[in-house]
Amino acid sequence: MSFFSDVMVLGKARISAVAMFTGYAAIAVEGSNATNWPSVVWCLLALFLLGMGANTFNQIVEKDKDAAMARTKDKRPLPSGRMSVRTAFWVATAEIVGMILILALYHQSWLAVALAVFTVIYYSVFYTMYLKPKHYLNIVIGGVPGSMGPLIAWAAMTNEVSWAAFLMFAIIFLWTPPHVWALAIKLKEDYAKAGIPMLPVVKGVDETTRQIFIYTIIMVLGTLLLPFISSVFRYSYVYIALAIVLGIVFAVWSWLLWKRRPRMESMPLFHYSIVYISGLFLAMVIDAFYQ
Repeated sequence: MSFFSDVMVLGKARISAVAMFTGYAAIAVEGSNATNWPSVVWCLLALFLLGMGANTFNQIVEKDKDAAMARTKDKRPLPSGRMSVRTAFWVATAEIVGMILILALYHQSWLAVALAVFTVIYYSVFYTMYLKPKHYLNIVIGGVPGSMGPLIAWAAMTNEVSWAAFLMFAIIFLWTPPHVWALAIKLKEDYAKAGIPMLPVVKGVDETTRQIFIYTIIMVLGTLLLPFISSVFRYSYVYIALAIVLGIVFAVWSWLLWKRRPRMESMPLFHYSIVYISGLFLAMVIDAFYQ
């Protein structure tokens, strides 16, 4: 693999791109800069660099754990020996500094800088070094950093944060546990080898599928209440329609996974959860442009 490819793997580029997508949804919903493309592009680049830097620091800390997991030991640059920790550290540092410079100098939003730096510290230090290796509810509490895209984007564009941005944050936060736990069931043995106390490792598949169903119901109800909580989403008809249809599918699927455990595979639900969150935020963008 090339150095560029390894940098993309270190930063979990596809996951970092999700922050760009949810961030743009917030920009579209806010509205005042939705088609100010130079400003939008720089903001999305800052979000991408934020995700890349935070994920790279995460992989530096988890190098030994990644070496113990079949899924990661050969694919990731650090456990495979393709890149040194020193090089990875400077890559992450450059990405975080680049992100700060964009938000501070181009967008001139110290609120966005503060939220972004909080995200890096929360994920790379609190979650990676303390929460993930010590508690089976790591994903629940650790869902904060992955949900910050809408808040940071809104702050970058307006130098403030509205309730609408917090509600978008809440949707991602509630979506994270069932999404990650569906994958964790598949990777249960790998997590056990690495000594990571994910919910399926500590509480078993039965309890994990039950928790997936509970969190899914809470998440779906939250998405359906969104138009009633915030006037910004009150006439978001595409969003409401997709929230109902996609939510029913998610709820039924998670219930079947719970009731048919362990015969039913969890990975199809994991893949569907990506379609679900993408559909919801795409609907927000569509409604924002056509309201």
